[in-house]
Amino acid sequence: MERKKAGMKCVIFAGLPAAPELHSWWADADYVIAADAGYENACRVGVEPDLLLGDYDSAPRPEAGAKTVFLPAEKDDTDTYYAARKALELGATDVVIVGGLGGARLDHTLANLQTLVFLAKNGVCATLADTDNEVTALLPGTHRIQARPGWYFSIFSAGEQAPGVTLEGLKYPLHDYTLTHAFPIGVSNEFAAETATLRFSAGMIYLVLSRKEPPRG
Repeated sequence: MERKKAGMKCVIFAGLPAAPELHSWWADADYVIAADAGYENACRVGVEPDLLLGDYDSAPRPEAGAKTVFLPAEKDDTDTYYAARKALELGATDVVIVGGLGGARLDHTLANLQTLVFLAKNGVCATLADTDNEVTALLPGTHRIQARPGWYFSIFSAGEQAPGVTLEGLKYPLHDYTLTHAFPIGVSNEFAAETATLRFSAGMIYLVLSRKEPPRG
């Protein structure tokens, strides 16, 4: 999804490795937070975080310092959710979470999707990104998405329903449709114009851009 930098951009490194190919996501960041194992992941791609935080139950504990926040292992927040709350406190208007999709812990991926909802409800443009997928939580309104050749375009209701969904500039258009969380009609659409338009009147939607053929090593 095309986004113009306005306000403060914060990048959160989460628990999964971040590929160097994702550097464009953090190259223009105003602030970088490493959540738990995210510190090692940031260092691997040459990024020095502004803030380290976590309970470090799954990663080496860093040295204590002014930019380190140690969290208890037993808490209501995940480390990534805590990092998102911190980004909000700092005034971030754009948050990108890298290293937060996939891996062995499906529960953490789902928790990170809920973290996107939390951020979006607080007026933040929030995205989860890896090399093959980008997930953005969208509020009601009109959204224009620049075509991405070789990528699928999918939408899912983040709540019980999202009414008034209209899709234009895509292979499978919709008009004033009520998207629900019980039927995945929005999966695997394709761009049919230089710009796709998504409009809806209520609820919240996950926009998922997925690479059709992930690169092979």
